[in-house]
Amino acid sequence: GSGQGCQGGALVEGLTAKTFALIWLTLIVLSCGQILIKQGIGNKKIPTDSNPLKMLLNILRVMFRPKTAAGFGFYVVGTVIWLYVLSRVPLSTAYPLFSMSYFLVVILSATILKERVVWRYAIIGLLLISAGVTCIGLSCPARKQSGEVNAAVTAPLRDGR
Repeated sequence: GSGQGCQGGALVEGLTAKTFALIWLTLIVLSCGQILIKQGIGNKKIPTDSNPLKMLLNILRVMFRPKTAAGFGFYVVGTVIWLYVLSRVPLSTAYPLFSMSYFLVVILSATILKERVVWRYAIIGLLLISAGVTCIGLSCPARKQSGEVNAAVTAPLRDGR
């Protein structure tokens, strides 16, 4: 295929079991990076100052804390994986799946960081995000011939016609 739309051998171009797994690996790595960055920052606000140089130095101090730096390391690894994925999957397919990181970050924030989450609102918001991602996914109609895509991914596309 040309890298555009729903061409090629897979149900959705480039979306194979391997690339689907790599998208999820990217989401997990980047979500864990977010948690580490937040842990590195801690509960204190970064001091601001009317002097821009002092404020920049305060930010740099936080950036080089071990957990914050580890979080950035996770971002580098996640970005490398994401580059590989984007070289095989159209952005219009991969990026909507990327929004599933909202689920991961909310769950990790509540469990690891012990942040207060009002679940009745969080669940509604996360379901709305899922509905939107599904609509975007359905905008690329399923091919009649079966491709290499994981059955768990293709079933909603087949059943939603």
